[in-house]
Amino acid sequence: MNLTAELTSRGAGFAFGLLLFSMTSLSLLRTVVVPRNLRSLITDLVIDAVVGASRLAAKVSRTYMRRDSALAWAGPLIIIARLITWLMCYIFAYGFLIYGLSGQPLGDSIIESGSSLLTLGFAYDHSSSNATLLDFFAAITGPVVIALMIGYLPSLYQTFIDREVPVTLMGTDAGEPAWGPELLSRICLAKSISDLPMHLGKWAPWAAKLRMTHSTYPMLMYVRSGRGTRHFLVSLLTAMDASALMIALNKSLPRTPAYVTLLHGSEAIQTLYIFFGAKRSKLYYLPFRSLWARKVASPNDVSAEQLKVPARDAEIAAVHEAAAADTSNALAETGYRSFISAEKMLSTLTRVEFDYAVDILRRSDFPIEVEIDEAWELFRRTRAIYEYPIYALLRRLDATPAPWTGPRDTPTPVMWPTLATDVLAQNKAANAKSPDVLSDPPAPDAPNP
Repeated sequence: MNLTAELTSRGAGFAFGLLLFSMTSLSLLRTVVVPRNLRSLITDLVIDAVVGASRLAAKVSRTYMRRDSALAWAGPLIIIARLITWLMCYIFAYGFLIYGLSGQPLGDSIIESGSSLLTLGFAYDHSSSNATLLDFFAAITGPVVIALMIGYLPSLYQTFIDREVPVTLMGTDAGEPAWGPELLSRICLAKSISDLPMHLGKWAPWAAKLRMTHSTYPMLMYVRSGRGTRHFLVSLLTAMDASALMIALNKSLPRTPAYVTLLHGSEAIQTLYIFFGAKRSKLYYLPFRSLWARKVASPNDVSAEQLKVPARDAEIAAVHEAAAADTSNALAETGYRSFISAEKMLSTLTRVEFDYAVDILRRSDFPIEVEIDEAWELFRRTRAIYEYPIYALLRRLDATPAPWTGPRDTPTPVMWPTLATDVLAQNKAANAKSPDVLSDPPAPDAPNP
């Protein structure tokens, strides 16, 4: 190789190594250090590769529970794959940098980079002080990357536990899988109707935390619950459907907690949908993209009308409209394009399904105080705010096929929870056939007759 070709090869190698080092460092900082919903090309490629492989493995399963078992590996493997990818990228980055500054062949330069990055010592002796300096930098980089990941894992798993505690409780409150009408039904049958507003309102801070944590740590979207009959998005949809049903069917119970849950839940769903499902500008992965954002016009910016939760009172409607305007303005600054067209913001739930839920609530003695046609219209308009984006997320994640959660890419039968009203009817029928059975069983410490 002549001198010109040698210099060109080493110059190109050094430039490529510098580019790869910059991309890897930005990926590490965006993902682990900066507490914002920043993503990188390397991170997205790793997530897509691991999730794609897990979906291929899940497709061979004929039942949903087996698919869920295969998909449960995606989240943890993403964490391991990203650490390995960052280390490999740094090994090649330093290898090309050493190749550009030293007289070593490329293969020897990469081996030396790996031995330094992984703190194994020097693989080769050479007299170039420039390459020696790179060896020192590589020896510092390896432990820093591993230390960041070690500190990263406890935060991830603590966030997962905090997310799953209410989801687990929802299994008792609304069935497994959870369903909005069943949540209202069980609360009524348990004689806790006065606690319903408080019960629904506690999902508002949970939704706000979900929006923040799962956009900051995107791999948590793929970390599934301990059971295939549970899913965090199904639980959120359950709380929102129950809130929408309560507002539509009742006027006397306090409505503010339910409205707060709908507002924060809708914003969480819209944010996660934009972050994981919407198209991104080609400039999104560039650093300091805010400098370029004004030059990227979005033809389908989210409209405040698409985020406004309907309300009967003009005052409450004004509050919802103001909150929706703030949210739409914030989302418009994210650099995403093609949000959701207004034509898609419609509810696909049928009147027959709604009437079936109302019948269950009647049998549970839920206080229905609104004419059904009026309630249906309000419920339909409310659900249109969040149905399309959460259906898209549930389909993308292949979440638990609970009632009112939309279709899946792989046709899957709906999994119904055990309805408390059916159990009550069966028990009454059994007691009617057995007149000798006491209607009120004796206390545990009552003496035997």
